[in-house]
Amino acid sequence: MCPTMLLTIGLALGATVAATATAADSALDLAPAADTFVEAGPQATWDHGLADHLTVDHSPADVTYLKFDLSAVAAPVTRATLTLSCTDGSSDGGTVYPVADSRWPEGTHKGGTSNSANGPGLKWADLDTNGDGTLDAADASSFLPDVAQPLAALGSVVAGLPVTVDVTAAFQGGPGLYTLAIASTSANDATYASRESATASQRPRLHLELGALATTTTTTTPSSPPPTDTTTTTPPATLPPPSAGRDPFSVRPMVLQAASGPLKGTGENLTCFKKHGPAHPMEVGRIHISMPGEGGHHVILFRPHPGPIQWPPKLCPLTLNWDQWELIAQTQHPETDWKLPPGVAIRVSRRQPLLVQTHYVRGKHPKTPHAMTKTKLYPVDPATVTAHAGALFLNDRSMVVPPHSRLTEVNRCTITGEGGQAREVKLLGITGHYHFRGQGFDAYRVHTDGSLGELLYHYEGFDQPNFQQFSDPPVLHPGEGIEWRCHYQNNTDKTFTYGPDASTQEHCILFGAYYPTATVQEAINCTHDKDSAGHDVSTVAIIPGE
Repeated sequence: MCPTMLLTIGLALGATVAATATAADSALDLAPAADTFVEAGPQATWDHGLADHLTVDHSPADVTYLKFDLSAVAAPVTRATLTLSCTDGSSDGGTVYPVADSRWPEGTHKGGTSNSANGPGLKWADLDTNGDGTLDAADASSFLPDVAQPLAALGSVVAGLPVTVDVTAAFQGGPGLYTLAIASTSANDATYASRESATASQRPRLHLELGALATTTTTTTPSSPPPTDTTTTTPPATLPPPSAGRDPFSVRPMVLQAASGPLKGTGENLTCFKKHGPAHPMEVGRIHISMPGEGGHHVILFRPHPGPIQWPPKLCPLTLNWDQWELIAQTQHPETDWKLPPGVAIRVSRRQPLLVQTHYVRGKHPKTPHAMTKTKLYPVDPATVTAHAGALFLNDRSMVVPPHSRLTEVNRCTITGEGGQAREVKLLGITGHYHFRGQGFDAYRVHTDGSLGELLYHYEGFDQPNFQQFSDPPVLHPGEGIEWRCHYQNNTDKTFTYGPDASTQEHCILFGAYYPTATVQEAINCTHDKDSAGHDVSTVAIIPGE
């Protein structure tokens, strides 16, 4: 929300006089939070997220994407310039356009070979939804460049020289994520260094010139003569409380940083960091997790179940006790941006204990000796919240993968409840998890008669399963449930059973989120296991939360 909107809302909430305080202008340089390019033709399904270059072309079509994170920039942007370093010149370096949706994933592949088709990053096929080889209004993707609003033309570009263009118009929406796309009508391709370039000075840069940060001051007009001084100053990012007893609503995100640990050498780092919630209760409408650097496996945000808290050590065990900790959000991708539907939020209590766990696999030649992850919690106005989101955790503890086998573990859980306790559950998102014998993960609706409904989630491969966000949440009706399946290929002489050690054990877990909840911090845990007679048993536990 931009400062002018803060002023307007402050007046609407009852201030009778408003004044403006100015701060000194400043400047800021930002590197992209993500960048990639997509290419038509044979590479339409290729992921170029980790390529060290960005290509702009027309034959075959190449479109470059750059994402910038201005979430912490509260001051108005008076000027924004984009600088790129050209590594292959062209008479037409492309035209810069805004992109409305910045939730696209950067990806984990470099292009160059067909193996990049397995990557999770943004691809041409994601944009060209009708498959006609062009990007136009007939395509349904929200990641299309807005060609009706050209921002700047790069013109002729020369290899070895930087090029700078003014893109101020793209950054006028206040704090948040922004995406720029660069496309060209020339068959002579232009190439620029990406944020993965080995030469730091050649990486893309966004230079921001910031104006004065306005603050609001309020005075009350009394019926009797005013006292000597009735002016109070409200911090720029906080709305004044509209009524007694209501906590102020802050528009700035809460940022939880957590390090990867050293990335040199071999082995793995699993690190746990103690955190706490904000000074006031927060209704969270968006969670953005960044996991930079090489070797990132996951970042998870937890809060404790009711009862005594048992903090794990900083060098934490391979897994937490799921009977004590509730997952709020997690990512197995370098960037995950989860926006909840309007009116739905996750409640974080005042100073609530939180835990961030990072998991990195060390490499022999990492680009950086360590990495710093960021989990950003974006608040929404409590007055707009009509329902709360809960965490969904479905765990198969009975799974067995025999030697030299290819099999599928199948599990079911009636997460809506049974009998008179059953209720409607709307799914916000799903992701799957297993270790490296896993080859695929599926989740289906289960009808009340036990028959399978539609496929809710599908992923092939081991690394970085997608977090499927539902823009139109599927509704599970009372008595319905979820069936989740893990497909395995075991080429060894070992038998793998349930457990956290990736080298000797396996997992078959569904993480998810749902709404509405019966309590503001509710969670649903379901455990699939076998009883003493060897029969399959699924146990559902409703965790009320703090």
